[in-house]
Amino acid sequence: MTRKVTFTPQRFLRKIWQLGNFDISPEGRWLAFSANKEEQWAVYLRDLETKREKVLIKSDQSVLNPEFSPDGRWIAVQSDFEGDENFNIYVVPKKGGATRKLTDTPADSAFPRWSPDGAKIAFISNRDRDRDNIFVVDAAGGEAKQLTFVDDIVNEISWRPDGQSVAFSAGSGIGDWVGLVDLNGNSEKLVTFPNSENYIAGDAGRPEPWSPDGRELAFTSNIHDTLDIGILNLETREVQWIVENRWDKTMPLWSPDGTRIAYLENRDGNIELRTVSSSGRGIRKISPSVGTTSRPVWHPDSLGLFYAHSTFVKPYEIIYQRGNRMSRIVEGAAVKLPRDELKMPKLVRYTSFDGRKIPAWLFVPPAGRSRNAAVVDPHGGPEAQVVNEWDAGYQFMVALGYTVLAPNYRGSTGYGRAWRRISDRDLGGGDMKDIIASGRWLLEKNYCSPDRLGIIGISYGGYSVAHCLEQAPDLWVVGVSIVGYFNWFTATKNERGKLQMYDSNKMGTAEENGELFRKYSPIFYLDKIRAPVFFTGGARDPRCPVTEARQIVEEMRKMGKTVDYLEFPDEGHWPRKTSNQIRLYDHAFGWLNRFLPDT
Repeated sequence: MTRKVTFTPQRFLRKIWQLGNFDISPEGRWLAFSANKEEQWAVYLRDLETKREKVLIKSDQSVLNPEFSPDGRWIAVQSDFEGDENFNIYVVPKKGGATRKLTDTPADSAFPRWSPDGAKIAFISNRDRDRDNIFVVDAAGGEAKQLTFVDDIVNEISWRPDGQSVAFSAGSGIGDWVGLVDLNGNSEKLVTFPNSENYIAGDAGRPEPWSPDGRELAFTSNIHDTLDIGILNLETREVQWIVENRWDKTMPLWSPDGTRIAYLENRDGNIELRTVSSSGRGIRKISPSVGTTSRPVWHPDSLGLFYAHSTFVKPYEIIYQRGNRMSRIVEGAAVKLPRDELKMPKLVRYTSFDGRKIPAWLFVPPAGRSRNAAVVDPHGGPEAQVVNEWDAGYQFMVALGYTVLAPNYRGSTGYGRAWRRISDRDLGGGDMKDIIASGRWLLEKNYCSPDRLGIIGISYGGYSVAHCLEQAPDLWVVGVSIVGYFNWFTATKNERGKLQMYDSNKMGTAEENGELFRKYSPIFYLDKIRAPVFFTGGARDPRCPVTEARQIVEEMRKMGKTVDYLEFPDEGHWPRKTSNQIRLYDHAFGWLNRFLPDT
């Protein structure tokens, strides 16, 4: 069968904009946002009154995470080298001009946050023992001072309104806690509940958890299983739970006038923006119920909220909601997409090996476009979740005629603490059986025949591909493993410190659990793989070191396996450059098409 496919990476990837963090100027007139509209991530400045937009700062390297200074005259950003995630921090005048480099080390310095008086910038850096801690530097430049010295990983920061201390979240997925540190380096734990994870945000964006007077701190905690919103009174140390229900909630943001708190609520993969009074009354839904809302920011007058929003069939855009009026500030694409080639999936649940019901998104090509083949696509993380948001990869595969199943296997986020923690000391065990069960479910439901099923995955998903090809060799016809890892012994030795901490919490260490490390390392069982496999690696990847892909490809070639490999010398964990993303998609989908040809 021959079908015309117009929705391809070559034709559309440069016309669909990728959006990152953004910020609003203090008077509410200017929007600074990071986006990849061409070849690389840059920071743009948009006048919300005139609708005019310009590039504020761009480079051959990525520029991300803008934040306005309190007086609105400067914008702090971060930039790394070829995706290595070792960022440096810069400040640039809002009116444009020469940048000022505030950090210059081979280590990572990221997430710049201006102090309330604009004199200092706090940031997170791993320059001390490869452990992420809080540092502060004068905005005019100079030597940075380290404030925290925790072995846990600091991952979120927010200045207290008086500018004398910084709230932070620390941890690596197990027992995360909320702390406070002053400018002299005196720190304390504020929120720590037994057998729980606690954050000042828990999601992408800029945390703003403080009440305007600095007396109360909003946070999220899964002490009740799902993530709920609490408020800590710093004087009495009492906690008030203002939003408790069956859904995970993240990103509590106090309005500038102190009357309401905005937050995100994950309703089975559709993420809504809501607000609630500081007393826990009068919950209001702000964003659409269908799709994913992220990175919310209050308007300085507290009467509106900016947020990013997308669905599986609509790229991310930046929206401003003021009362019942919704305005699209930044569009998600430069052209209209061919809707007849895209498909909104449905949420299904299938039964795994132990009777658990696994949620998954099922994409079925539009009528007349199927190639009678299916692909399982396990997400990365592993503590992540496939939600109703734009992901070009799904739609490119749908346009090619593939049925795609994206399972939220055990250990995924979005379903409470118990589901998230079920894979502790078992990464590569029950979760792989869930993924294999998803492939068998596709066959049982006749979405493809037994000789027409493949598997593709990124990061932990790439690790999962190798596992599944070994554990169920008769099930799969082809595999694509993108920036995965395959040897627990070498991966945990060479990866970034925060991931070493995460892995030691989730799986122990090689010295403690050598047998477990070997059992769950696909590199030791390559003889079981029968399907042809395509691998990719990023030479500057700090998460899944490129040596992981290199060693598995070398071993499989020695065994005479059918294998191919694409390495990006100028990229990290995932290609930032649009041209490299196109190359990756072309090779990955070309590999699938080769072994799952059109019929």
